[in-house]
Amino acid sequence: MTEEKEVPVGQALNGLNVYPLPQGWTALGAIVLVKCLDEEGHSSWAFRTTDGLSDEELLGALTVRTDLLRHKLYDAYTSDDDDE
Repeated sequence: MTEEKEVPVGQALNGLNVYPLPQGWTALGAIVLVKCLDEEGHSSWAFRTTDGLSDEELLGALTVRTDLLRHKLYDAYTSDDDDE
């Protein structure tokens, strides 16, 4: 197994765009979940993190994001039922 060398996020994401941070904010770390095509053209997922994030921070951030998305999807589902 070869050790991978870290590269800048912009280089790793091959030109994908993301929304910028608010003015005055400084990036300290990142969690990146990327939907991509593997070498055989199959859809797959890649998960990457930057240095400087503890396992507790990663778990906390993913848990909060998951809960927010769950609530958003639930609200969208239940509001459609109210329209009938």
